[in-house]
Amino acid sequence: MLVSGPTTEYQRINLAKLEANYASHKREPLGKTFSRGHKLPAHMQRPEFAFGMSGTFCESAKELLYPSTSARLLNSREDEALYRRSHGSVAPGEQKNRNYRWESANINPAKHRFGVKPAGSTGREGGEVAVILNPEMNESVIPPAVAPQHLEDRRTLYDHLGKPRHLGAADTDNVPSNHVFGITTQDSDSAWQCIQGEYSPEEQQPDPDLGRAVNHGWRNATADARLFGVPTIRSDIPAPARRSIADGQNYGDDVNAQALLYPEEFASSGVTNAEFAEPRDQKYLKGLFQQIGHGVSDEDFELIWKQATQSVRYTPVGQASIADYRDALNDFLGAQERGPAALQQWQSRVQAL
Repeated sequence: MLVSGPTTEYQRINLAKLEANYASHKREPLGKTFSRGHKLPAHMQRPEFAFGMSGTFCESAKELLYPSTSARLLNSREDEALYRRSHGSVAPGEQKNRNYRWESANINPAKHRFGVKPAGSTGREGGEVAVILNPEMNESVIPPAVAPQHLEDRRTLYDHLGKPRHLGAADTDNVPSNHVFGITTQDSDSAWQCIQGEYSPEEQQPDPDLGRAVNHGWRNATADARLFGVPTIRSDIPAPARRSIADGQNYGDDVNAQALLYPEEFASSGVTNAEFAEPRDQKYLKGLFQQIGHGVSDEDFELIWKQATQSVRYTPVGQASIADYRDALNDFLGAQERGPAALQQWQSRVQAL
């Protein structure tokens, strides 16, 4: 179980007393290491003493793995350049400098443009690219000549937008727009009639065996009220005389879900609410309430019994159950607790019934 709330001082002292009995607690108390009895020299007992040999390097391993970029550590441009090269650290938007020696090639990187000018360039700004993209702008180049026959073949054999391809089978240029190719059919039935069909009203009626099984062995030869499958509550078979512990089958003698979700007041003792509403005789009720410490005199019992038999809440008139007698007894005890006047009034009311 989880301990709720902080421990008190008494609980901590009590726990310390219980833990003091263990040898491990004596050998290694809480917050201290296990002492093996070693006697160290005086110089090793000083707080500044450290094991190992001192190194010859002045920088720590952390600084080597994670160098700082503060201005006090980058003492010179050489250190800054070395850090840029080792870590690839550049300022936002800064162009990478590869340290080319442009003066040795007599090149000004701010104005020089690399590449080769095309032949016949006019020297205009951007004219070279325009000539490459549009060769017809170059007046020095003679365009290739196209024969009229080639142009006619292109118009004839190539596909045109929104028109069928000319296969050269016949001269269709002079054919009217409403012309239909093919020969006229000799049959009186059209394609529309073949798709729609011509059925008589008798043929359009549903089949007489629609919704019924016509194959032998698969016919629904059973009553309409028959239910297929196995029921959850096996009230159709007798329950065994001695049920096994592992038998979880409900034979109709178990309670329903409501009794499990909302059990009755005395269900744990095996007593249902129906037991309190069954008619009982005078001897049974008097002995029952006398055993639970509510015994009364014979005169008072007769009056309580008379009031219980006149109640129709649980049993008919003339009979009394445990619940009827309990209600009448509560009225008697309440009047007795209020005083002699209330008790006399209750007796008069019951005698008048």
